[in-house]
Amino acid sequence: MSYVRREAFLPFTRPMVGQEEIAEIIDSIESGWITTGPKAARFEEELQAYNGVPHCLVMNSATTAQEITMQCLDLQPGDEVITTALTWVSTLSTILLQGGVPVLVDIDPVTLNLDPAGLEAAITSRTRGIIPVHLTGLPAPMDEIWRIAAAHGLWVVEDAAQAMGAHYRGRKIGADPRSVFTVYSFHPNKNMTTGEGGGIAFHDDAFESRIKRLRFHGIERDAWKRFAKEGSPHFDVTEPARKANFMDLQAAMGLHQIKKLDGFNARRGVLFNRYLELMKDMEEVVLPIPGDDVHQHCFHLFVLRIRPEKAGMDRDTFVARLKDENIGTGIHYRPAHVHSFYRDFYEKRPDALPKGGLPHTEWSGDRLLSLPLWPGLTEDDQDQVVAAIRKVLSH
Repeated sequence: MSYVRREAFLPFTRPMVGQEEIAEIIDSIESGWITTGPKAARFEEELQAYNGVPHCLVMNSATTAQEITMQCLDLQPGDEVITTALTWVSTLSTILLQGGVPVLVDIDPVTLNLDPAGLEAAITSRTRGIIPVHLTGLPAPMDEIWRIAAAHGLWVVEDAAQAMGAHYRGRKIGADPRSVFTVYSFHPNKNMTTGEGGGIAFHDDAFESRIKRLRFHGIERDAWKRFAKEGSPHFDVTEPARKANFMDLQAAMGLHQIKKLDGFNARRGVLFNRYLELMKDMEEVVLPIPGDDVHQHCFHLFVLRIRPEKAGMDRDTFVARLKDENIGTGIHYRPAHVHSFYRDFYEKRPDALPKGGLPHTEWSGDRLLSLPLWPGLTEDDQDQVVAAIRKVLSH
């Protein structure tokens, strides 16, 4: 069959919101609980049960969630935290906003996740912890990360913004208490969404009251209940804090999204593996890996890397030509250390980079792009994506 250009633009992702979510939002509006209320509390209980964690508290974004974890861990000015540059910049920014120093290690060029081989050399007397990122929904090699952290007395905070529903050694991401915190995201481009929002999973009961304070003005305990019949209008502020609470309007979506998540992820997996089959003969690109029994993918993104020497064009040209064919893509991510602020930062702090630089991160960062992938994508859509790629590469 000859190639036919799409008439309508195909975005790289689209949220899957059904009538159940819409009806629940309307119910929230009619109930009078629009901001934080009983549905937000129910959503936290659902998250705890789904992820197999004793605590999961929600707030306005995953970025705020990670910033709160840094406060709870008492990160001090000059303290170092080891992480990866191949992530959204908030992973680094939340360290800096608390006065810390994000120390970078290179990635594994196969998985795109932080390579534990670089951790030992990055540890100094100022190192406090490690933030691995489960990029694209593929779990990082946590056993080695936990082993190194324990040997040096470091904490681990998992950036699981892209990994809701992924498993490591048969357990949901966040379920292992060797990580002090795990941070989730419910942004519209994630596998489940509440419009905006994020959550912190943790195992130590001692953190619960502090996190609740830090997400809502420093008020102790369940502040939202002060307007309920059983509540009291009197409250006490015990420390200065942000306003980052999670609304019942968001929870109304989340209560149904979380029930659909496993089905969403299964469908993503079908499409992910179908991409692999459709493009297995393309020598112009490096295809992602689907995970394995230990690293069980939730298939958040399908990230391939263009080989300019074989494709005859660089990544940005490739992306532009796909857009001309009405195929949308994403870039996840431009490495954090090449953004202007961080470029200047690491020029002043070369000790926060490996002596050999970040060659795998930079090689991948120049070549990667995300293809359309969401549960509502059809096989016909996918066939058109691959046909457009073949057309672009043939020219």
